[in-house]
Amino acid sequence: MSVSTAAGRLGTSPRRVQLLDGTLTAAVLVLALVKPFNHGTGHPAWGWIVVAAVAIVPLAWRRRAPLAVWVVSGGATLSLMAAHGSPGLVALAPLVALYTVATTSARRVSLAAGTITLMGAALAVVVGRPDRLTWTAFVFPAAVIAASWLIGDNLRVRRAYVAELEANAARAEAERAAEAERAAAEERARIDRELHDVVVHHVSVIAVQAGAARMLADQGVDPGDARQRWAGVEATARQALGELRHLLGVLRHDHESPTLTPQPGLDQLDRLLDDTRAAGLPVEARVEGHPVPLPSAIDLSAYRIVQEALTNVLKHEGPTPTTVLVRYGSDNLNIEVANSGSGASQLPAPGHGHGLIGMRERVAMFGGQLDAGPRPDGSFLVSARIPLAIRAT
Repeated sequence: MSVSTAAGRLGTSPRRVQLLDGTLTAAVLVLALVKPFNHGTGHPAWGWIVVAAVAIVPLAWRRRAPLAVWVVSGGATLSLMAAHGSPGLVALAPLVALYTVATTSARRVSLAAGTITLMGAALAVVVGRPDRLTWTAFVFPAAVIAASWLIGDNLRVRRAYVAELEANAARAEAERAAEAERAAAEERARIDRELHDVVVHHVSVIAVQAGAARMLADQGVDPGDARQRWAGVEATARQALGELRHLLGVLRHDHESPTLTPQPGLDQLDRLLDDTRAAGLPVEARVEGHPVPLPSAIDLSAYRIVQEALTNVLKHEGPTPTTVLVRYGSDNLNIEVANSGSGASQLPAPGHGHGLIGMRERVAMFGGQLDAGPRPDGSFLVSARIPLAIRAT
């Protein structure tokens, strides 16, 4: 483990970690050197001091090179034990080095280091105290060495566990952010589809009605007819404004709760057909099966599919007889919009155009299928099948 890694785990700077290690080294060195100055003569044992310094001073680099420090410190301490019997407080140095190895190295490495330390201590006891070999001479060093290894290994396991928790938390946070971004993208796509359906349909109807009113005025036809056309323009514009106000209300970022009108569904199909007829498109509708309550998302999508299909006919075919079929099945909702126009020559090719793409996306959202294309008789058919796996309660 590097100094910077240790600093990160300690929540402090690398310089402060180095200062802590230097302070620990100095403290152990001072405590260990008390022994040679207290032999009664007042003269230090310089050889003992040199070996003790070799064992202790490397502790200042224990985080940079834990194994190297353990080898040097352990070797010097074992030499003291072999020469003098007891290393005194110098024994703290290899214990700290072994603890560092256990906290920073893989278990197999630290376990090997602990085993070698035990064997070396036992050998040093045999060589340094051949006349006082008792079981207690082996038990105490073994217990201290084992405790140093266990404490270090337990800390390593705990750090690994905490690091794994932090990594999992980071991954979870990243996944939450990605999910929020996906949800935002889906919401933007949904609003884009809604705006497209609302604007294109209503503006198309307004354009057709306004053009018809202008032609009536130019031809000097009864002003009442022109007035009726302009009334249709006004009604369509008001409806478009209402739906746009609803969509824009969803985008508000303040904490107010504006009163929003419900989104349209198949219960407003008659109104849609009336508006389309007022724009000059002769359209008839038929409902088959037993109507059932629909989930709001399916209800809205079904309405938009009919609206977009009628808009395409109005834009590309003009006043062509059109039929709308809504069939409630046991498992599916089927929608068919067909016109008797010239077909593929004037309507967009299947799978092209924002309208058809939007309809396909709406149907695919529920695992359904949409087919759009010319028929052999020259008409154009839009057919949608939406599964009703989830019913509204």
